[in-house]
Amino acid sequence: MSTESTDQYRTLLESTQAIPWRLNWRTQRFEYIGPQIERLLGWPQDSWQTVGDWASRIHADERDAVVDFCITQSMSGTDHEADYRALTRDGDFVWIRDYVHVIRNGDEVEALVGFMFDISERKRLEQSLESANAELREANAALLQASKAIKALGDIIPVCAWCGHKIKADNGEWVNVDQYIRVHTEFEVTHGICPDCRDGLLDND
Repeated sequence: MSTESTDQYRTLLESTQAIPWRLNWRTQRFEYIGPQIERLLGWPQDSWQTVGDWASRIHADERDAVVDFCITQSMSGTDHEADYRALTRDGDFVWIRDYVHVIRNGDEVEALVGFMFDISERKRLEQSLESANAELREANAALLQASKAIKALGDIIPVCAWCGHKIKADNGEWVNVDQYIRVHTEFEVTHGICPDCRDGLLDND
């Protein structure tokens, strides 16, 4: 490839949103990384010297798993991709998807080449969707519980017309209201005093 063609190819690569890179597998040093990396993460282009620079800029929660995965896949000659949070120069993090192609010379790995993509917006949308789904599951669970409670109580509940404190159970036995609720629903019963009863007690005093 001529020098002119090489320059045109590099210009094309560096005009994309993707960040191209190449790593020498034997030396574990970057032979190239696109200037877009500085716009995205703030780190100067020439600060990406070795694979250690890349690893140290991965979020600690994902670093070991991502590095181990990429090493294993690369050593086996398998193309792969990895999602991780990359540290920015100002201390923030950006979600990256790294696509890796393994270049081999016979049975030996010669180099890795790839592209980094900013997938932060996609991750935000995924997290929002996950949160909405969790809220929906909670709402459905509450609705199901309420539905079961209503079904358990039945359409008509026979209450004593004289005392109003007992309900006729399915077996014909008259039981206290709180006992009936505990048996037929998942609700817990607590006790208080209604305003009418409170007023009645005060009048008796």
